Amino acid sequence: MGEKFMAWVIIIAVTIALYMIFKYNSLLGMRNRIKETSAAFDVYMQQRYDALLKVAQTVVEYAKYEENTLREITQMRAAASNAGWSDKLHAMDELTGKLGAIVAIGEEYPQLQASGNYLHLQHTAADLEEKLSACRRTYNANVIAYNTAITSFPANLISGLLGFKEQSLYEVEASKKEDLNMKEVLQRS
Repeated sequence: MGEKFMAWVIIIAVTIALYMIFKYNSLLGMRNRIKETSAAFDVYMQQRYDALLKVAQTVVEYAKYEENTLREITQMRAAASNAGWSDKLHAMDELTGKLGAIVAIGEEYPQLQASGNYLHLQHTAADLEEKLSACRRTYNANVIAYNTAITSFPANLISGLLGFKEQSLYEVEASKKEDLNMKEVLQRS
């Protein structure tokens, strides 16, 4: 009886060890996909900012708008680059609002809107916005899958011990869900 018992103990211990190794590797892969999506999001945010900045610079040059505003935006961007994930998202959204206000000024200049370069920059910014939207969806899908995996039984018994913690979803602020009033945005910038 002692040998059978030991055999079962070894089988159970090996099964638990294999499960833990498999689960650890699986959760690690999921966490890395979240990091990868986060990094892609940062790249798209940077590209969107750069495209909008070029649009804004075109408007500033054309409309002779205050160069101080453009300088302020550049300083805000530098500060946002050094922020953490959620602070960076918030700061980049604020920057986009300011840049959007300058771009809206461009609507007052039909010749500028007809410019090929200006149209190309606007198309680029719109394309990047679509990529960001897709990236947000992918990020949230990865976070949901990861959070579900670490909180599901029996993984929840070991995920905390292995250092896996729940990640937060990217959520749009309530104020961003409302219709944008460009007059208010222009008055704030």
